[in-house]
Amino acid sequence: MLIVMTFQKIKLIMEEYKIKLLKLVAEYDIQHTLFWSEDLSFYFLCNDFFYWGCADAEDIENQEDVDLLEQCIKDCRAVQQFGENHATELFCARKQKMRPQGAFYKFIKKEFWPLFDACGPEREVDIVNPEPQPTE
Repeated sequence: MLIVMTFQKIKLIMEEYKIKLLKLVAEYDIQHTLFWSEDLSFYFLCNDFFYWGCADAEDIENQEDVDLLEQCIKDCRAVQQFGENHATELFCARKQKMRPQGAFYKFIKKEFWPLFDACGPEREVDIVNPEPQPTE
């Protein structure tokens, strides 16, 4: 049996911000780090992004979070065409008000570093941030 769910029925069971979130990740093809639980709580996976050797995720909890993601997409696209590939990471950094750990910067194109640097103060090198942020 094929079950067809109309957009109206989806709206009845899902909050509006979640629908907008799903539209954004589909439109910009950034679903690679989007995960969800049985109750349709959504989050972006950000393992090893803030802390060395740690599993982590950033919840998408409300319309403000979706608006923040949308702004991250716009800011990343302003730096580079198809820059939205860094948007979910930038979302996590902005929401936490924290820069990524220094070791993660090698996975971010240099043109995007100022966006991540603006998320919080420079981080100390320690056990969960074992490498300094590169300067070049």
